[in-house]
Amino acid sequence: MDGILLIDKPPGLTSHDVVRWIRKTLNIKRIGHGGTLDPAATGLLVVLVGSATKLFPYLSGMDKEYTGEVTVGVATDSADADGAITAEKTVEGPLVIDEALMELCGEREQVPPMYSAVKSSGKKLYELARRGVTVERTPRPITVYELERTSPVSYENGRARFSFRTRVSKGTYIRTLAVEIGERLGYPAYLSMLRRLTVGGFSLKKAHSLDEVARGDYRLLPLLSVFSENMVIQAGEKLARKARNGRALDAAEVGSGEPEIAIANGEELIAIYKRKNGTYHAERVWN
Repeated sequence: MDGILLIDKPPGLTSHDVVRWIRKTLNIKRIGHGGTLDPAATGLLVVLVGSATKLFPYLSGMDKEYTGEVTVGVATDSADADGAITAEKTVEGPLVIDEALMELCGEREQVPPMYSAVKSSGKKLYELARRGVTVERTPRPITVYELERTSPVSYENGRARFSFRTRVSKGTYIRTLAVEIGERLGYPAYLSMLRRLTVGGFSLKKAHSLDEVARGDYRLLPLLSVFSENMVIQAGEKLARKARNGRALDAAEVGSGEPEIAIANGEELIAIYKRKNGTYHAERVWN
């Protein structure tokens, strides 16, 4: 079995839990996922099956889209609903939320949260956080392409809540984005709900539930579905043979000016090539 399996992850499971369940249920040895979702979050988890596990580097750089909810007036140590409360401040409305959201759009840097899989001195930050250890983190470049409020703001018991939709680049932590929204408003805040809608060109609309997988009611997408159409080169016999052997390819015989291409034969992915000085060199080859 080789391909891409789109899963609608339920709340309460880690991404690793889902992968482990699928491995056992479908009796698959080689399996992974293309980007972690927090246990409390739901939505699109891209699962890589068989030789598709080689595609992880190409999935990790994709933009992602989410819907979620921010609660203003309280902070937690994990910046989501699973954490312990660390700060509270009664909200005195009305809040100027739309302006704060606009200020957070664009290219900038973001500090990864302590509850993340980023490593410091060989240790994952969440492992340190669980021991009560906080370390300095290096800001990372991110882009928030879109960030908009999608519901009225509700005020209750000294707190405010609203829903939002956002589209972001790789490396963006939505939990941290919720905290940043609170900072713009002058209050502590946390991410009280999150659902992932898209990863690159993959959509939650085509995802399967775990129940559907258990019944055998699912479909694996071809490996080529990771790449945009302009990146895919359908190879003739001669070009396909050279690609299977990982030989360098001239730009003229490929007929593309893209910096990175996927050589294919029908729906079969043969190899991924990168261009350097007018020549394409093999990055990955599927045999």
